[in-house]
Amino acid sequence: MKRIFDFSLNDITEIAVLCALAIIFDTFIKIPVGSTGGSVNFSMVPLIIICLRHGPFKGFIASALVYGIITCYLDDYVIQTYPLEYFVAFGSISIVGFIAPYINKSFKKMNGKIISYILLAITLSIWATIRFFAGSIDSVILYKYTFSAAFAYNAPYVFISLPFDFVITALLLPIVMKLNKMYKTTYLKEPEKVINQDETKINSSCLDNEIDIDIKIKK
Repeated sequence: MKRIFDFSLNDITEIAVLCALAIIFDTFIKIPVGSTGGSVNFSMVPLIIICLRHGPFKGFIASALVYGIITCYLDDYVIQTYPLEYFVAFGSISIVGFIAPYINKSFKKMNGKIISYILLAITLSIWATIRFFAGSIDSVILYKYTFSAAFAYNAPYVFISLPFDFVITALLLPIVMKLNKMYKTTYLKEPEKVINQDETKINSSCLDNEIDIDIKIKK
């Protein structure tokens, strides 16, 4: 069983750097859409990498809490926007972490690579749909949009960002897989087998008894 909830110092450092990179992309490298927020940017790519290297739980912590809270503050929105626009919309990217084990195991084979890219595309599409509906519902509740107006506002930046996120992640995926092999995170490492001392003593005594019986038979 993988150590999903364990954090090492290296894990924390790497996640912090990738979160910082995502915040930089969101703050400085983006195309604003609409008057009430929303933009086309590549901030999800570092968060996707976190999910691929650290799994869904740490991916959720990074995207929903660290990235979500900081960007909500930097965007200068009230806290009412956080639950849907940030916690749900960005936190749902952690679903990529659920396909990470398959990609890590199957990416070496050609068929595995193709399936990995297909799974990545499907998973990102599901995430974009969740983000779209979360943002649309928030627009209806907080900005008094009609559903049609909310859909029209949120669709462009969500679904334009999606192919860019997928293409960039797909291009980086071979590099990420090499990193996963060379520099394993806590999530990627196989758990060490803990040997029970009592079982060891029992096995040792049984072995000694077997040796004694064997010696007596020979005599």
